[in-house]
Amino acid sequence: MSFLIFIKDLLLATLAQMASLFLGIFIFGLLIQFISQLSFKSLGNAFGPGGTYLVAWLGTPVHELGHALFCLIFGHKIEEIRFFKPDKDTGTLGFVYHTWNPKNPWHVLGNFFIGIGPVVLGCAVLFALFYFLIPGSSRVWDSIIVSVNSIGSSASIGSYFTVFEDATLSIIKLIFNFANLSTWQFWVFLYLSICIASNVRLSWADVKGSFSGFGCVVLPFIILNLILLLAGRTTDNVFPYTASVLGGIYSLLILALIMVLIGFVLIYLFSATYYRLRYKIILNPFK
Repeated sequence: MSFLIFIKDLLLATLAQMASLFLGIFIFGLLIQFISQLSFKSLGNAFGPGGTYLVAWLGTPVHELGHALFCLIFGHKIEEIRFFKPDKDTGTLGFVYHTWNPKNPWHVLGNFFIGIGPVVLGCAVLFALFYFLIPGSSRVWDSIIVSVNSIGSSASIGSYFTVFEDATLSIIKLIFNFANLSTWQFWVFLYLSICIASNVRLSWADVKGSFSGFGCVVLPFIILNLILLLAGRTTDNVFPYTASVLGGIYSLLILALIMVLIGFVLIYLFSATYYRLRYKIILNPFK
């Protein structure tokens, strides 16, 4: 094996693992960020800055708690935390100020997980709401996990899209049916999940913070792949089901995306109706 081929195999193996492990989280997080911003702009344009509090009062504390939780896990010092403190000048709704030692690899690694913390915790809370408030959720969720875990290491990208498409349809059919409309649990779930899902997002500041610790995430994979390639082995034996193991997380992100989309539709209709009646013009959520 030539040196260039060896380096190519090393880089491709590491890149595939990083993409499988984390790319979906960033894609979903940024997509949810975009849609939730439309919801916040709709509320803000129609009702003023205070209108965003309709969904931010719960989602923002969960978002900031996600940051704070990983600060504690990775030993960062939390200097100041505000779970919900709107600032009209900056547009921030809450914040976590933390310090760390840039010479400590554990602290640097923590920056990555602190950045994606709101997605992790937000999805966990969203799953709890789904599991305890929607009848039959455990049965449907178990079937989704079985389908995801049945995907082999050699499966195509299309296989994953098929499974996640089925998961999306199963979740929608389970939540939005006529039987649920007559229960208080459904309406509580709908409102709380919209609040949470609207904040299961990654701001550019979160992404920037995550990338500051990304090197410490990548380095162990590079070292392991280097050792395996030198030994004449492939990483398929070590990471055979990386994407399928993360299928549960991606299914949660799909649930978050469904709820933030539904939330935007409902919020826009509510805000646009009020805006039309008051100002006699159509509300533009992109402004």
